Amino acid sequence: MKRATIKEVAEAAGVSRAAVSKVLRNAYGLSDDMRTRVEAAMAALNYRPQTAARGLRGRTYTLGIVLPDLRNPFFPDILDGVISTLRSTNYEPLIGFRPSAEATERHAIETMLDRKIDGFLMVAPLLEESYLTTVATSVPTVMIGRHDRDCGYDTVNNDDRDGARLAVEHLISLGHRSIAYFGLEPASAAPNNSTALRLVGYRETMMAHGLTEGISVFDGSHFLGERNDEEVAHRILKSERHPTAVFCWTDTVAFTLMAEALKLGIRIPEDLSVVGYDNARIAALPQISLTSIDQSGHMLGSEAMKLLIERIEGRRTDRHIILPPRLDAKGSTAQAPAQT
Repeated sequence: MKRATIKEVAEAAGVSRAAVSKVLRNAYGLSDDMRTRVEAAMAALNYRPQTAARGLRGRTYTLGIVLPDLRNPFFPDILDGVISTLRSTNYEPLIGFRPSAEATERHAIETMLDRKIDGFLMVAPLLEESYLTTVATSVPTVMIGRHDRDCGYDTVNNDDRDGARLAVEHLISLGHRSIAYFGLEPASAAPNNSTALRLVGYRETMMAHGLTEGISVFDGSHFLGERNDEEVAHRILKSERHPTAVFCWTDTVAFTLMAEALKLGIRIPEDLSVVGYDNARIAALPQISLTSIDQSGHMLGSEAMKLLIERIEGRRTDRHIILPPRLDAKGSTAQAPAQT
């Protein structure tokens, strides 16, 4: 099928090729009539700009999105926000992911760089800050899930410490005193990452309420496979301290914990209350009904894209946005069981 050219679009719209180029670049000063005529001609001719050629002239209007994996049910919420913001622009997202290994993550980033993308959005990358700063010096970059500062890239995050406070105080209000934290081992996450701050918030809140003796931390791992989280969940549920509630660093871990409790005949919420983090859509399913901290994935993705486009348009100073968390109490939490 013959590909339409910019010359053919210009002829069909009755404008110059420069005018078509301005529409493609979303340049300032275009009249609504000219934009409408050019866009109608492009649609009629099924015109698609050649990415390689655009890259030689400057922008490719493609953005790289790097995710940790494709299994976390929270990430589609971030992508929804990304796509909703890009809908009114000429940019298209290219999505890559890394299962866990640092080499895989570098490969995803460098493959996209080879394709001359105009900017990066990275979600919770594990790579060292110096490498990410080097990437950001050549390509505008925004991070979600890292609270780095003075790094040459922008960040958009939830207030993770405050989210942890909301989760623990909710459990305390229900009479729970033995509250465990199901976190992520430091080796599985970058410094300044979200789970590290959630652990800080958990500890601070427990101590602020005089529950230092009730602090109990269990760490899972990204690198040992899904079975590792199942084993950690089993260890929590069979521990001598018998927590009456568990605050999980992410909904995915909370789902694993709830499944393990079901195997062991532990009732939720009668015997054990569980709070997750993310408020992924499937947390609201009646058979799950997970109480969770909502960090508004759609807004995270949308705000990150706004910052990235600002960077591409020439902003040089770093910006760091913190969004407020919200507790969404559902069926997985209840009054603490009576002590026997």
